[in-house]
Amino acid sequence: MSIISVQQKVNLTNYLNLQATVSVFLGVNESQIEEVQQLTTSKYKLIFKNSNKKIILHTKSSNPQTIGNQLEKDYLIVQKLSAVNFPVPRSLFYCEDQSIIGVPFYATEYVEGRLFTYNQLMCVSQREKKLLYMELAKTLADLHSINLNYLGLGKLESQISHYETLNKKLYNLYKLHETQISTNVEDLLYWLQLNQPVKQELDNFCLIHGNFSIQKVIFHATEPKVLAILDWQQAQLGNALIDLASLVSPYYIPYSNGQQQIDGWFGMEEIFGQPNLQEVLTAYFRARSSEQIADIRYQLIISILKQSIDQQIIYKQTKEVKYEQNSHFLSKAGYELILQMTEGDPFGIKMRATNDGQLWSNWPISERCKSYYYRIKDFLRVEVFPIEKRILDQVRQVPKSIRNKGIVEIEELQRKAKSVGLWNLFIQDPMYGKGLTNLEYVFLSELMGLSYLAHEIFNCFAPETGNIKLLIGYGTQYQKEKYLKPLLEGECKSFFAMSEKNVSSSDPNNFECTITPCKEGYILNGSKYFVSSAPDERAIFGIVMGKSSQDMNNPIESQSMVIVDMNNAKVKIVRQFSSICFYDLPHGYAEVEFDNVFIPKENLLGQIGGAFKMAQGRLLGGRLHHCVRQIGLTKRCLDLMMTRSEKRIIFKEKLKDNSAFQERLGDLEIAFQSCRLLSLNAGLLLDSAGSNHLHTFMAISECKAHIPKACQYIIDQCIQAFGAEGVTEEQPLAIAFRFARAIRFMDGPCEVHLRQISRFAYGNHLFNDLNNAQGYGFAKL
Repeated sequence: MSIISVQQKVNLTNYLNLQATVSVFLGVNESQIEEVQQLTTSKYKLIFKNSNKKIILHTKSSNPQTIGNQLEKDYLIVQKLSAVNFPVPRSLFYCEDQSIIGVPFYATEYVEGRLFTYNQLMCVSQREKKLLYMELAKTLADLHSINLNYLGLGKLESQISHYETLNKKLYNLYKLHETQISTNVEDLLYWLQLNQPVKQELDNFCLIHGNFSIQKVIFHATEPKVLAILDWQQAQLGNALIDLASLVSPYYIPYSNGQQQIDGWFGMEEIFGQPNLQEVLTAYFRARSSEQIADIRYQLIISILKQSIDQQIIYKQTKEVKYEQNSHFLSKAGYELILQMTEGDPFGIKMRATNDGQLWSNWPISERCKSYYYRIKDFLRVEVFPIEKRILDQVRQVPKSIRNKGIVEIEELQRKAKSVGLWNLFIQDPMYGKGLTNLEYVFLSELMGLSYLAHEIFNCFAPETGNIKLLIGYGTQYQKEKYLKPLLEGECKSFFAMSEKNVSSSDPNNFECTITPCKEGYILNGSKYFVSSAPDERAIFGIVMGKSSQDMNNPIESQSMVIVDMNNAKVKIVRQFSSICFYDLPHGYAEVEFDNVFIPKENLLGQIGGAFKMAQGRLLGGRLHHCVRQIGLTKRCLDLMMTRSEKRIIFKEKLKDNSAFQERLGDLEIAFQSCRLLSLNAGLLLDSAGSNHLHTFMAISECKAHIPKACQYIIDQCIQAFGAEGVTEEQPLAIAFRFARAIRFMDGPCEVHLRQISRFAYGNHLFNDLNNAQGYGFAKL
């Protein structure tokens, strides 16, 4: 609502004159508005011709997402606090009638006095500044000492664990207004959840302001006396120390010398003449009859995080980059406080990482990645492994329909994983993911691979991973909003259709499925085979690759990709089938038929003829991900075999003491470590040389050609050590063996990659300048 709309509403004057409280306050029978001044987007000051007093109109924002947009609550709180003589502007009336000025509003007196911004505060003497803050602290203590019964809120006092409620609220606010992944915010939310404080005596449940600072207070014109506390939109019942933390949070927010719109004065208190922090805290606690100063750092982190999320909300509404920068600046300040509190070890991983020194070696891995690693490990131990077999029993079932329902237990685990920030870990782009390197994700993916289910639980599961990367790299804004966003949030599934039944799909030039341009878009014709996740009823779309040009002079540009919605009558799942008698519900594998399916032009992914290039980028990471997941499964099989060898007696000795077994285990361990090193090398090359470098292609081809076959052999030996039990569903060995066998042809058969490796090897050989060195070959060839 604009200032003009207020001025032009004749009804406002008539309405004011009907309010007895207004007449008494102004001391006139009929008020006459002289001027309307807009103070903020929702506040207006009314100046009258026939009275020296002024009125503030507080209007309801027309934007439902505006922070603290609860006008009625704001009015009631001011009314209740006025009744107990707490310094707030006197409330006059509340108006629900939108015909008066267009929106609901309420009126309070205009309090004359001093209202400080942080810049104005810099001009105040150090002595006066100290007195102002002492008065602020005492007034805040008075607010927190008001009995809820006096405010008519006593029935709500039984609420407990406000911090748990507040943390959930902050998490929901962050996710609702998320514009990009903020690893600082996610780590703050996770840390707060793990470290809820023990209740302290003065951290009582009371009415709190919710956004308390010196900028919200009107002081006497000449004295350090609080006349009124303003802006109660974010007031709530909560813990008292939250407000105190909000007041002193600038002491913990760095000064940016104008680089940020929100500044603190951490490290600059003396230069700015700010009162000593301990003096402010002492004034508050003494006013509450305590000689001890409570540790409020937990509450400070909440306050700073809340300010960060508030800036994120404004950024989403306005799209002004400065608010995004403010949010990042504040979340970083909050995380720095956690690091200070925990001696740089917020999640207690330093000792664990030190004990696992052989694992990390000197690989360039960040502390944040290590934090995710141990968080995943704990999640698997506590949440996944105890119920894994119950879920796998459902995964192995024969489907009863052509479309499969999701598994409830997996969906619940996904919600838990998402709530603690273990989500979309594979995405390097910090706009959408955690910003981890390929090498760092190799470590995490191997750990997740210990469970067949874990990659799905953490939303790092194919084909979603590849489709997400395609949409991030090549999707339009429309495609990202409609298809990428729900994939990132885990709200749907998708499929990727490339292979065809009747042709060798390792050579995409053989494709028979066609994408034919037409007036309004494209016509898709053909069928695709071994399409994983298509039978999942949550798969609402898929990405289909097909031939868009019959001109094979340039076969690399003959293929295109389109996004196909599943709610199309001409898209038909012909059948779903098992992979080595394993249905892998609810995802499954299917043959899908596309019969003259119309694809609107906005569903073309990337450029026409650009599919081959996009597919190589998608498959490059996918090949490595498959291999690393298999390494994790293989590691678990080795662990199970060694556990069994400690208990199994053969010919009067434990299996682990049998010399033949020891030799076999030694060979298997060497084979396993060679697989790990191949994958780590490939991840490192992806980061350092890039995805287009020949050495990167060679490294990933080496992984794809060697790891599945080597892991299949290792698992086969583990099964042998288990005997009959090894081929049953009582152990995860059989499922690991199936997966190893399947990925020998997924994303290109091993033979194709061996052929590529051979070419790369000869290429490297040709550029070896030692080949012609005298004596390099002892005898002339």
